[in-house]
Amino acid sequence: FNENPSLALYKLQANGYKFSWLLIPMSVPFVWLLFFWTRRFHVYDHTVFVTYSLSFMSLLAIALTILGLAGAPEGLISLGWFLPPVHMFRQLKGAYQLRWPSALVRTFLLVPFCFLTAMLYFMLLLGIGALG
Repeated sequence: FNENPSLALYKLQANGYKFSWLLIPMSVPFVWLLFFWTRRFHVYDHTVFVTYSLSFMSLLAIALTILGLAGAPEGLISLGWFLPPVHMFRQLKGAYQLRWPSALVRTFLLVPFCFLTAMLYFMLLLGIGALG
């Protein structure tokens, strides 16, 4: 990394999309923690939830990138950062048939879980990049 930072960045970008599927199995245990006491939902339900959520986040990132390249005001693009928690709330409420207080509490728990998963994913990418 120190000898050739541009190569290291290239490796991170290349591995980022190659291993993005790992975000699904890395995220499912955190969603399971939100519902571990109920037998109503299974790993399959959490996997579908995570897959839909990651798909939305990918589309949002693409849309915000295109808006930025098209010259949209930065304020409009900054508002895009508030959409993920709103989406998580609505998706939790609908997918798991929750009332809004329960969905809100779980959303507040899920947001830090997302940051933790992202941090673990980027650490994994750094490890993969360092090894070869």
